[in-house]
Amino acid sequence: MLNNSCMGTMSRLLPLQNIFLLCWLAPILCFANTFDDAQKAATDGRYKDVVELLSISIESGELEPQDEVVAYSNRGVAYSLLQAYGLATQDLKHALSIDSENTLTLNHLGLLAEQVDLDYITARGYYERAALIGFPGSQVNLANLYRSGKGVEQNFSMAFELYDVAVKQNYGMAYVPLGLLYLNGEGVAKNTRKAVGLFEQGVEAGVIDAHYYLGHSLEKGVGTPPNLKLAVEHYRFAAIQGHGQAQNSLGYMYRRGLGVERDYSEAALWYELASEQDNFEAKNRLSWLLAGCPTEKVCNGELAVRLAKEAVALDNNPGYQDSLAAAYARVGKYDLAVATLESVLDSLPKDARQRAGFETRLRSYQQGKPHQL
Repeated sequence: MLNNSCMGTMSRLLPLQNIFLLCWLAPILCFANTFDDAQKAATDGRYKDVVELLSISIESGELEPQDEVVAYSNRGVAYSLLQAYGLATQDLKHALSIDSENTLTLNHLGLLAEQVDLDYITARGYYERAALIGFPGSQVNLANLYRSGKGVEQNFSMAFELYDVAVKQNYGMAYVPLGLLYLNGEGVAKNTRKAVGLFEQGVEAGVIDAHYYLGHSLEKGVGTPPNLKLAVEHYRFAAIQGHGQAQNSLGYMYRRGLGVERDYSEAALWYELASEQDNFEAKNRLSWLLAGCPTEKVCNGELAVRLAKEAVALDNNPGYQDSLAAAYARVGKYDLAVATLESVLDSLPKDARQRAGFETRLRSYQQGKPHQL
């Protein structure tokens, strides 16, 4: 029987490395040590060793059918983590030919179809088969497809039903997406308190994403009284684990001195980490900070220009162009700074609330003065 803690799923933003391996071990005496060693290798991230060890069991020709499924399925997962996707698919399909209802195998074939081949229709088919058997990992993955409209017509109500079933099985990766549906009123009546409660359950289950969303709710006071210090704690927990959105938010808290003492260097550090994950909002925020030179240590006009250009290339909105203009001014390219802001002002309605700030900075650039935070 599968251990619920190993029912691997993968959100749309997570890499294949986040899938658990070797979720159960066959009770066979002659290969017990080999399977134990493979389990340890998987835990240590030594996926080549996993392949070698499981190959010993497979090539012996002495495995019982139920044990053969375990070996092929988990070797297939290991191959996928090594990006040997052809071998992974071959092993997983062999496991499925022995046991057509092996949920871990069905789910992982769905993940390969979705994440590697971008074949959402095939992925949906695998997820549906495992979801009908009651596998919560596939219920969540199938719900993700319904929520995004990939491989199926977008249907928030169906996504809600699938997430809800997985949550009732105490499946950790279902808490955040179900909470987001409640938060946004998608497929269910909007209920921000219910959303926060689900984020809290996700935190208790050890879901990094849940720390970020709970922190955001605490920062904004949505569904819960605002608590900036606690928001910082949750952002920090997720940020340390490499969560890009949390790193961006933690940088903002340091930049503004919200729930923590203002520290521009710390803000720049967290913005930079988020930027390395191609978080374009963090790139814009870091550019603005470096161009504004609040301290000598936090000042880098050339880097500010590069980051602002990258952000604008992804989203050419007035705020990002404002950062680009500030960066140009910081490196002495006032003609470009003026031209950039004039273009922004020409595109804005006369009553736009941002106009006053843009006009103030435009006058500074026209006088050869950079923006200073």
